[in-house]
Amino acid sequence: MGPIDWGILLLFLGYTLWDGIRHHGGAKNVEDLLLAKRQMSWWAIGLSVLATQASAITFIGTTGLAFMYDMRFVQFYLGTPIAMVILCVTLVPFFVRAKAFTAYEILEKRFGLSVRLSTSFLFLLSRGLAMGITIAAPAYVLSLILNLELTFTILIIGISATIYTMFGGIGGVIRTDVKQMVLMLAGLIICFGAIWLKLPDQVGFHNGLELAGALGKLKTIDFDFDLSEKYNIWSGLIAGTFLMLSYFGSDQSQVQRYLTSRSLGDARASLLLPAMVKIPMQFFILLLGASLYVFYIFGDRPLLFIPSDEVQTEFQQQVEFQELEAEFQELQTTRAASAIAYLENPSNRHQKQLKSLDTKAHLLRKEALTRLEAHTGQARNDTNYILPYFILHELPAGLIGIIIAAIFAAALSSIDSILNSLTASTIMDWYQRLHVRKRSASHYLWVARGTTLFWGILATLAALLLGETESIIELVNKVGSYFYGSIFGVFILLWVKRATPTSVLIGLAVGILTVFTLSLLHQEMSTGIYGLFYDSPKGYHRVLEYLWLNPVGAVVVVAIGWGMGRGKS
Repeated sequence: MGPIDWGILLLFLGYTLWDGIRHHGGAKNVEDLLLAKRQMSWWAIGLSVLATQASAITFIGTTGLAFMYDMRFVQFYLGTPIAMVILCVTLVPFFVRAKAFTAYEILEKRFGLSVRLSTSFLFLLSRGLAMGITIAAPAYVLSLILNLELTFTILIIGISATIYTMFGGIGGVIRTDVKQMVLMLAGLIICFGAIWLKLPDQVGFHNGLELAGALGKLKTIDFDFDLSEKYNIWSGLIAGTFLMLSYFGSDQSQVQRYLTSRSLGDARASLLLPAMVKIPMQFFILLLGASLYVFYIFGDRPLLFIPSDEVQTEFQQQVEFQELEAEFQELQTTRAASAIAYLENPSNRHQKQLKSLDTKAHLLRKEALTRLEAHTGQARNDTNYILPYFILHELPAGLIGIIIAAIFAAALSSIDSILNSLTASTIMDWYQRLHVRKRSASHYLWVARGTTLFWGILATLAALLLGETESIIELVNKVGSYFYGSIFGVFILLWVKRATPTSVLIGLAVGILTVFTLSLLHQEMSTGIYGLFYDSPKGYHRVLEYLWLNPVGAVVVVAIGWGMGRGKS
């Protein structure tokens, strides 16, 4: 990065801090700070929701998944529109008419304080764990892009988000999220345009898509029903719907958004906006990853995208790696020629030859990663560095700064809302609810700001303890899937008259235990390779993939809550 790019990045960070805190003087009580006086516009809330989901995790990780595998991850979001419509009819009216501060308040009215505190605690635990990952993963990538110490990038992200969230509250969060969403979309469009403009003259947009399709990169739908496979149409429509119901119906970080709306109609509209936009946006991001793959058939690409550190540089200087690199570059030349031959004559013979060369390239990369892991003694994954590598090596000065600012924006937008929601739950479900002596409005306001600072420091410290991760888009969703379904099961029980506080708490405990037990079960593979998204112990695969943990948790909680209940049937 040059001076122009650094200047753009610093201007962006400075503007974000100013924009997030400039209205902080208007907050007179916790309702102002945590719910923005319930006066936010539906479109701003909807864009804020999209900004949180289109985070650095999505920006970096999703493009990497499509590059390495295909576009089947889009199935993950198939349940989003279904879930949003269901919530608009069921839980959203409950929350808005009750003028609740948190999602868990309405549980107390039906099941008592113990259920409210239990679900709130699980939210704090799950979101607290995920937030460290949410900071650490993009910070690690940005530290390598900017050639800065990891500690420094973690502190920039953690402190910046904490400051404007602490003073600006949810209003500052939503305002900054709207601008960050615009910047992220601009960054994606710039990258997409640059890819296709830089392709060889004989490979236009249509031919590029044909190449991607020939290599299986455009595969989006898998109709096979397999509980141990992460992404197919059934996991998306069934398990994905439960995940989105849980996420937007019982996770305070999302519920708090539409609690800031002016009316029930605005709250519903704020959910329907991401319901309509999320799948097309995710498809576009995945298509960006597939397009990158086509670009690097012809472009100058390394064997591994991981930026070199001291240990890795030592390994790369060894003869064994240099031989692999030389073989890979020779294969690159042959594969590019084969791709052109296929475009000139798209016969089965040319397609088989191209796919054979592509498989060899994949195996060489895998061999290099295996040897690097053996040399360094730690797991290595270059999925999260593909888009950043393209940005640094293919874009001109100025555009690099804009894209890096977009990645920072994505990182900040995914953290600020979590910080605010953790504060809301801590203050309203615990501190104010359990505090016998009532205090002044200003007291609770400053305690809320102090709580935001506490969570921000805790998350930043957690991020400092984490290192490089697997695909970050999957990791955060996995953490949530351990808790979301079971918590949502409690909300379903609001409509079950037989359910009692005791049966609900037993169901919640058994649901969490069941989910964690199933997540640990593996079975031996019948073949040497299982699926594309392989992350289980060698020679084994999961009996139940993480998306399915959501409906399992919900069903167990509802079954026990109903079965052991003694209320009116």
